[in-house]
Amino acid sequence: MKLGMSSLDIMVCARELKNAIGARVDNIYELDGVLFFRLRLQGGGRQDLLMEPGRRAYLTGMEYTPPKKPSDCAMLLRKHLINARLSAVEQPDFERIIEFRFSGKEDRVLDLELFGKGNLVLCDSEFNIIQPYRREIWRHRVIKPGERYAYPPKKGIDVRDLDASGLRRAMEGAPDVVRALAINLNMGGPLAEEICARAPVQKGRRPGELSGQEIEAIIEAIKSLFSQEPAARIVYENDRPVDVLPFDFKVHLGKRVKRFDTFNEALDEYFGTLGVTSAAEKQRKRLEREVKRLRKRLAEQEKHFADLCAKSSTAKQKADLAAIHHAQINEILNFLSDLRRARGWRGAIEGLEKAKGAGESWAGGVKKVDAHAAKIELEVAGQPITLDLRLSVFENASRLYKQYKKMAEKAAGARDALEQTKRELDRLLTVGASELESPVPRKRRKPKWFEQFRWFISSDGLLVIAGRDARTNQEVVERHMESSDRYLHADIVGAPHVVIKAAGREVPENTLREAAEFAAMHSRAWREGLGELDVYWALPEQVSKRAPAGEYLPPGAYMIRGKRNFVKVPMRAAVGVMMLDNGQVVICGPPSAVEKHSRVVVRVTPRPIKKSDLAKAVQARLKGAGVDASIDELMRALPPGGGNVVKPRGEVS
Repeated sequence: MKLGMSSLDIMVCARELKNAIGARVDNIYELDGVLFFRLRLQGGGRQDLLMEPGRRAYLTGMEYTPPKKPSDCAMLLRKHLINARLSAVEQPDFERIIEFRFSGKEDRVLDLELFGKGNLVLCDSEFNIIQPYRREIWRHRVIKPGERYAYPPKKGIDVRDLDASGLRRAMEGAPDVVRALAINLNMGGPLAEEICARAPVQKGRRPGELSGQEIEAIIEAIKSLFSQEPAARIVYENDRPVDVLPFDFKVHLGKRVKRFDTFNEALDEYFGTLGVTSAAEKQRKRLEREVKRLRKRLAEQEKHFADLCAKSSTAKQKADLAAIHHAQINEILNFLSDLRRARGWRGAIEGLEKAKGAGESWAGGVKKVDAHAAKIELEVAGQPITLDLRLSVFENASRLYKQYKKMAEKAAGARDALEQTKRELDRLLTVGASELESPVPRKRRKPKWFEQFRWFISSDGLLVIAGRDARTNQEVVERHMESSDRYLHADIVGAPHVVIKAAGREVPENTLREAAEFAAMHSRAWREGLGELDVYWALPEQVSKRAPAGEYLPPGAYMIRGKRNFVKVPMRAAVGVMMLDNGQVVICGPPSAVEKHSRVVVRVTPRPIKKSDLAKAVQARLKGAGVDASIDELMRALPPGGGNVVKPRGEVS
């Protein structure tokens, strides 16, 4: 099973990553050692670039939940790369390295090393190391801040420039052909085996035994492999993915494969599935360790409970014996007390021994006297009992009953702890199996063309779009407005161009009013906290980029010729979620339109409260209704400014 990317994989992947050149870095976060670069593509839309040092790198279409707190590495990368543009993607000298170059206020280079433990090294434009993911020191190479970044010493030659004599020299000293290609030429085992299969040359042959024709066949196999068009696929064995390849490999002939349009897509699904399998395996091992720990604890608690029960039972038995045979015990204690007063302890013990020798009844039950500790050991009804010589028989019995009670309480506590451990173990064995099923990351829905703009669907089912910035404002009018559409603009400086996409239909009055509210909420008027605003609409043929003679139109402005149809609308908005291509999308628009398409509606009005706080308040409302929405999605959808969540009728603060 492939666990990391080969040099060939990196070569093909890097070619495809060049399609992301020009994208801006919106955000960066780290999740379990994997870094995600959220890119905003030039043509609109979002794409995440995934990097895991030592293993993989590709564009991912999966949805991963960012951690609540960014890691130190993510914070450092944000500091240097947020808003920077990706300007180049290279693979230096066919090494297992991908080099990303970023242009911004200061140019930066990010080298992702996919060999060994792996590394991610942030450098300035002169390759001076700013910070590596991990510091490393070798004899020929030092990776730490302040040092100049250097590629690792070359293990072999560039296989793409091989000739016959170069190949023979490179293979010298290897025990067989496959290891010569894998190690001496730095190809790795799977690629070396594929070249042997394509040549075809037996992989166990000694390099020195190869004929000139076989050497040429190996070179031809290498060249054909590196020059063919990608045909990405995942290879399966017993329904489990075992390899991901940019081309069709002969070594996997006859095995089930799944094909993909791009190698990045294949890498994304393969390593995504592998990551879930790996997470499940880690969870299984954690479960086994926890079960073993609980079973060990259970065995210790069972032994402890049994010991306490035995001690408790013994203490009660001795206390009962002391109470039942108090007359016999009292006689012994009295005789000893009388001897001690008359002769002292030494004389008392001597008298005890004489009494035993004489067969006196009271002395027969005494087994041992410890004068120093003031203890006496008796045998009562065949059971040994240790008593305190300083106490009466009833005081000794009371002491033994207290010992019994204390042991009984400890035994009860041990029993409760034992039952708790049993419950934990039962829960782990019952629920643990379901917990092993790690959730597969959801594949991100491919955005619709209009999602690069501000948009909503009217209550009549018509699409309404508006620009987000100067570029998209121009695109809304010049690329997407058609003859049957309607153009709208708020009567204030600092408002987007809005277009109702009629698709050949008549535009209902209700949609016109909703589009007018949409134009107002995304204008400067929202930020200024106005209560209502005039918005006008016009036909597409009335919108012109040409100014009248002697007048000047600023960039992004248009001339409206003829009658403008004004509508006064309130300043209000609503947020909800609607399903789009089986995916949930956050929408923000006029309340009547949002209510039509979302089961949950959060109304908002302009207020001098930060937009980020408004987004959090809306998120909380949605979550309370069982709908998850990220802050990023809400910030992108909400009007340009602060606001306040309108409480539903009947709700008390």
